[in-house]
Amino acid sequence: MPADPAADLLLITSASGKQASTLLPLLSGWKNLRLAVKSSASKERLQQQHPHAEVIQTDLYSPSNCASLLKGVNVVIHVGPSYHPHEAALGKMMIDAAVTEYQNGQGTLRHFILSSVLNSQLSKMMNHDCKKEVEEYIMESGLPYTILQPSTMMDNIPIGMLAQQESPVFKAAWSTDLKFSMLALKDLAAVMKTVLEEREKHFYAQYPLTSTNTPLTFGDAMSVISKKLGKEVKIEHLQYKDAVNGLLIRLYGTTEGVDPRSKDAAQRMVLFYDNRGLIGNSNVLEWVLGRKALQFDEWVQRKLEENKKTS
Repeated sequence: MPADPAADLLLITSASGKQASTLLPLLSGWKNLRLAVKSSASKERLQQQHPHAEVIQTDLYSPSNCASLLKGVNVVIHVGPSYHPHEAALGKMMIDAAVTEYQNGQGTLRHFILSSVLNSQLSKMMNHDCKKEVEEYIMESGLPYTILQPSTMMDNIPIGMLAQQESPVFKAAWSTDLKFSMLALKDLAAVMKTVLEEREKHFYAQYPLTSTNTPLTFGDAMSVISKKLGKEVKIEHLQYKDAVNGLLIRLYGTTEGVDPRSKDAAQRMVLFYDNRGLIGNSNVLEWVLGRKALQFDEWVQRKLEENKKTS
């Protein structure tokens, strides 16, 4: 049976992150939400934005905390924290807690949706390798699951900032010549909502998710943005150390006190992307949604229009 938004209890982890923040506005019909966050600031913000939700500040790296979060849950969307030094172990704890709630089909849990990464087989990247390990664990768990595998996000490009600059410069963390298949967060959120609410139709599926029908380089992307803005966006290819630090700052707000293992993961990803890129196919996403995916030029146009409305 499909999900019942009026009755089912939905748990979302990393609920203050980009994926959940784009999904939550689509879930107005869901009456029972449990949102897991790490910081008190995130808890306060989400509680204001979603007053009907149960917002829980917790550390997922704890079997007892995971068990408490999953208690009575019917469906979970688990988004693991990027570059966490214990991401694989944390994902396994969540799955173990879900198995307890599932009780071989006799318990409350009905569906475990795992947000992973495109081409998780690429084990040279530590964040991919961790997610591949969690994918294997859930496949062997006996749970009814769906694995979503998003590509690199268009939304990581600071279109608003570039639009405001008189002489815009995009600081690229990796090669401007290698091609990437990009995903719009709005497309990812729409897939999550579809999988969440259709439920059984998507059991035991793995969905590689990318929006762009044709891969593009940062050079291609900045050319599109330049045309939309009516001014040239120049590209600065960051030095390796600066690129790594930029990723860490985007995630943690600082490079100070970051676990060395998290830094290792960022370093490996920059090296891989700088030499190989990341390529996928948009067919699966379009099949799940029953519509065309959002292309990069469309995404740029929408972002610019959104910026005008809020400025």
